[in-house]
Amino acid sequence: MHSFKFKALPLAIAFLTAMPAGYTMAQQADDENVGDDHGVIEEVITTGTRKEGVSPTETLSPVDVLGGKQFADQGNFDLTESLSKVAPSFNTQRFPIADGTAFIRPVTLRNLSPDQTLVLVNGNRRHRSALVNLQVAPLGTVNQGAQAVDFAALPSAAIKRVEVLRDGASAQYGSDAIAGVVNVILKDDAEGISVSAQTGEYFEGDGTRTSLSANAGFALGDSGFVNTTIERSTADKTWRGGARPDAEVVGSVVGTENVPLDGLGQRWGDPEVEATKLFINSGFDLNDKVELYGNFGYSKNETISDFFYRGPVLDPSLEIRARETLQADGNPADPSTWDYLPDPASQQLVNDILAQGLNPADYLTAAADVGMDTPSGFVLRNPIYSQFPGGYNPQFGADIVDISAVFGARGEFTSGMTWDIRGRAAENEVSYVLKDSINPSLGVLSPTSFNPGTLTQEETSVNADFVQPVNIAGLVSPLNVAFGMEWREETYKIGAGDTASIAVGPTAAQFGVGSDGFQGFPTDAAGSYSSVSTAAYLDLEADVTDEFTLGGALRVEEFEEFGSTFDWKISGRYDFNEYFALRGTANTGFRAPTPGQVNTLNVTTTATANGLIPNGTYPVDHPVATALGAKALTPEESTSLSLGAVINPFSNTSVTVDYYSIRIDDRLALRNNTLNASDVAALESAGVPDAELLLNTNANYFVNAFDSRITGIDLAVTSDFEVVSGLLTVDLRHNHNKQEVEKVAPNTINASRVFDLENQVPGDRTTLTFDYATGEMFSSYVRLNRYSGWESTFGLFGPGDASDASRYGAEVLVDVEASFELGENYRVSIGGENIFDEKADDEADPTLRYLGVRQALTSPFGFNGGFWYLRASAEF
Repeated sequence: MHSFKFKALPLAIAFLTAMPAGYTMAQQADDENVGDDHGVIEEVITTGTRKEGVSPTETLSPVDVLGGKQFADQGNFDLTESLSKVAPSFNTQRFPIADGTAFIRPVTLRNLSPDQTLVLVNGNRRHRSALVNLQVAPLGTVNQGAQAVDFAALPSAAIKRVEVLRDGASAQYGSDAIAGVVNVILKDDAEGISVSAQTGEYFEGDGTRTSLSANAGFALGDSGFVNTTIERSTADKTWRGGARPDAEVVGSVVGTENVPLDGLGQRWGDPEVEATKLFINSGFDLNDKVELYGNFGYSKNETISDFFYRGPVLDPSLEIRARETLQADGNPADPSTWDYLPDPASQQLVNDILAQGLNPADYLTAAADVGMDTPSGFVLRNPIYSQFPGGYNPQFGADIVDISAVFGARGEFTSGMTWDIRGRAAENEVSYVLKDSINPSLGVLSPTSFNPGTLTQEETSVNADFVQPVNIAGLVSPLNVAFGMEWREETYKIGAGDTASIAVGPTAAQFGVGSDGFQGFPTDAAGSYSSVSTAAYLDLEADVTDEFTLGGALRVEEFEEFGSTFDWKISGRYDFNEYFALRGTANTGFRAPTPGQVNTLNVTTTATANGLIPNGTYPVDHPVATALGAKALTPEESTSLSLGAVINPFSNTSVTVDYYSIRIDDRLALRNNTLNASDVAALESAGVPDAELLLNTNANYFVNAFDSRITGIDLAVTSDFEVVSGLLTVDLRHNHNKQEVEKVAPNTINASRVFDLENQVPGDRTTLTFDYATGEMFSSYVRLNRYSGWESTFGLFGPGDASDASRYGAEVLVDVEASFELGENYRVSIGGENIFDEKADDEADPTLRYLGVRQALTSPFGFNGGFWYLRASAEF
């Protein structure tokens, strides 16, 4: 049972939204402007078909068409978040302490991996981000191991519409299109200027978000256009956790001002973000048969967040154990060995330091300084401890730069064949930054700021597409014959971290090595890794009779590393009358492992029930991985079926319902290994240097781990009504989804990971939107988002057998917005997201609760609560 909290602002917003009936009685609606693109758009689509003139209600596969204003008119101007609010088959989660996943948030379609959805911009493949999501559960389950597109790099103000093909389409578009295809269509207006300024904050009084954006169209004579969008946005941190008990105790001793993050020790909330985005879309007609076109995108995102708390060195009478980077005290996993005093430093260690021409006092603490007497005269206390009287919490962030460019030409031959030839080049670069941390092996000489390294994803491609309608006797429409080819190269680059972030100092075996929290990428991991593929396809579609349409596609694709794949798709639709039609598809698909997944090498620090331990991910051909049994990766392969109905019971109402079944074989996952003494011995036998430093650490690598079957139903109902001189559009969308994990390979993923894959994303999502517009004077919407209950294990903090699974209840979030025209060109909007401030149930995991988490960390709608905003915009 949920209690509704009524606050002044949401009540005011709700009242304003409910005003149309009274407010517009004296207003005269402009028939040409009533409504906007919040509702279903009845226009020609370009996704899922290469036949001209197809509308969303005529497609062989289910295609959603979402207007650009649905993304621009929200409190959250990040496409990552706004897409999931209007399309229930999409989900995204917020993991606050999850390395790069906290900055580049993955988006899932139909509860599949984020990189099993192909993303296009104006019909051209969008490049991936450089981030390979490596976090283990509960800080990442569905997205674990994925290397996907960063939706946040696309400015909402540049979007004309988004077409979502909810069907497998590898035979039509290539790798990744297992769950479906998202095609972002850019604005192409040749005139007009629109500007917008928006600000808002959460009901808690934090997380202020501001955005300034402008879109302008310019004519290139009488034959072309340039449409440009620029956006500048900022978002402040949110604070939703409680103080860690150990941080509270430390604060009571040394003062809360000396404990990181205002005495909390660590923070659970959104990161701080500054982003600048630019997109230019252009086209120019050389003559009546040939057009040149292209688009250019640039974004820069600077993000900073935090890690887990590291406790300081305190008086042993307090019995608070210091972080191992500051003091060695017995066995970290056995509290009975702790005396809260530093262990003696061996004479051998002191001699080794002296033999390197170094001063032991820079790396160890004199025994006399702590009232101890040891044979070597030193103890295992890092002398840098004095700089952190209240402990430390590393600030972790990234500078993300994204650049893309497409240039092409298209036209029509005298035979009626259309052609399209284009090239694409893109790059996504993630440069990591780490502050308020140390390389413990460097002792007091360690810096406190690091550049742990850079990841870069580069992509280039060349495409040639041709379409020729062919008249064939017996068919009621020409056979639409489309064919073409694609050459594509992906390159993944790893840039080594700065010297201090990877240095192995003389006390590495005692205190740890590398920048604490996120080790720098080692020099042996630095390099450039490429994958090249070539493909050819054939796509056919025709009306066999006035009622029956049939389509088919074939694609052959050759990868340098993985060999060739052959995929097909068959689609059909039968219109019984103008009110009812059935449609269905069957197809195969694939997703090839990316160079990033094959070659990534990354070591971070992960919290466990026993403290903080290094968590390493290694390429499958790395000596550590091969010694543990890693094998070469193979592509994921899928088979999909769908069956749906298109119903138009009234002139103002459309209904679509589609059932889908997707089977995916050989899905990629991270195999997690905690290295024991025998594992270390195996690594030493394999010649792995410094293998002894890996004892009790996690060593992970990618494997083809399991199969899965996903079944579900998508429902979309849209109606519009004339109400009090305005247009009311009612849009209901529902997604039911169920995933079953099958054929888990031995020694890959455990029962908890299987359970989370099947249950962590809500099985039912519903959105209901009421959109009202009078044409010019007033417009508003109310949107309800329902998330069914979900279940999750404790992941890394649990036993691994799913016996700790906990259930969290369903929630309904309500968003509202009201907009008022001021004169002919200006508009003011006030709105709220989650206006009743609903939050997920309390977190069930006792370890996470100890770490300060309040609401369920795996919440599909976040943990920040209600948000209000104000927007002013103008159009000329």
